[in-house]
Amino acid sequence: MCPLDHSDLGSNQHALDPNAATISRGTALEPAIGEARDETAIQLPIVIEPDFVVDILRPYKCNARYLKAATITQIHAKASENARALALVTASGQFAIPESCYIDDTGHFNAVEFNICFNQLAYVMFGKCVEAGIFHKLRCERLKVPSLAEYKRDQLPAMVIVSIESRYYKQLNSREFTATLSLDKIASVGVAWFFSCSVSFADADGVKAKGAVLLAYNPDFAPVRH
Repeated sequence: MCPLDHSDLGSNQHALDPNAATISRGTALEPAIGEARDETAIQLPIVIEPDFVVDILRPYKCNARYLKAATITQIHAKASENARALALVTASGQFAIPESCYIDDTGHFNAVEFNICFNQLAYVMFGKCVEAGIFHKLRCERLKVPSLAEYKRDQLPAMVIVSIESRYYKQLNSREFTATLSLDKIASVGVAWFFSCSVSFADADGVKAKGAVLLAYNPDFAPVRH
């Protein structure tokens, strides 16, 4: 089973309840008028180190590591009443699929590859958000932010896809393409985090596929092993 595969979360699905603690789309991380500028402000873009990408993707077989490079391009704070609809965090990724890791060449970018590529960029983006303290910048006061060591330890069992939707418009050049991943909303129930994400995949001719993913992170989640 691929990492971040679908899983039954039981009671954690109540995170969709409107009473859940929520952080929605927001505004740029700039100080208000008269407010001191944060000297620890994160400088954008954040080009994620190649060694960091390799380390986060270590659970994958070598021929299944499709993500080659990643960058965090935007970060925005918690929403205000007059805010424009902006993603909390946006990352871009560069991909190449020289050959499928699980099947003979189908000649097109398919749902399995969509899922794998989303997984890899999400793992790396969230890992960098943990390492760089970005979740603290998003003012996730009610949520316990893991350390990078905890995140890497829990990466496979704790991160699961609750739902995923994908649409394909034209054939994608899978030898060289990019993805844009946006974290649009964060909600929580207990120790579980729920992330509403959107993602698009494009090659030199433009966007060829898009989708939406509801992702969960629960450090207490212990999958049943058969």
